[in-house]
Amino acid sequence: MIKIIKEKKNKKPKKPYYILKYNYMIGDADGDTSKKVQISLDNPFIERYVTLINKLEPLTGTWGIVFDSCEFENFYNEGQLTKNDYEFLKGMMFGVESEFEVKPEDNDFSCEFYEGVRGDAEYSFLVFEGVELFYYDEFGEKHKTEIISIEEDRERKLERITN
Repeated sequence: MIKIIKEKKNKKPKKPYYILKYNYMIGDADGDTSKKVQISLDNPFIERYVTLINKLEPLTGTWGIVFDSCEFENFYNEGQLTKNDYEFLKGMMFGVESEFEVKPEDNDFSCEFYEGVRGDAEYSFLVFEGVELFYYDEFGEKHKTEIISIEEDRERKLERITN
């Protein structure tokens, strides 16, 4: 029998955080097909942002999603986003003024998203293919995440109680 002895790493605990990974179909000049940004664990916008951005579909007459601040309003015009959701994403993704009001104490959180938003690169448009959210714990271990709606959470709890 072989006993495996795991080496204990004396890592100094650090503050947990999220990594939001933007996936693109076509890479940039360096061939990168994703962009990662660090998001604070206490960012109040993360669930809404990830949920909304992942539900976007290609606009009528297009084959993919390209993040262009001039064209982004078409997601609202086509009914994919409510006015409030459109204003929210416009402010978060492009760092521009929008009707979505961010409290002064939350301003730093709203700026965490737009570094990953890419509409074009040196030679082509970058076609968006969704985001993934990962949680990194105090020891730097990576964990997958899943955003659960309030309704889903209630259903899961009710299911556990009844079973």
